[in-house]
Amino acid sequence: MQRKRAIAIAVAEQKARESRLIVAAALLLLPAALLLLLISP
Repeated sequence: MQRKRAIAIAVAEQKARESRLIVAAALLLLPAALLLLLISP
């Protein structure tokens, strides 16, 4: 029982880390994409 909970927590932490990375990448990419759209005619 304890082991299942530990595995579930590890999976949840992994997902949280991945979603945080995705959000950080999106925040970095959005301004670049907007700049490209503004620069291109």
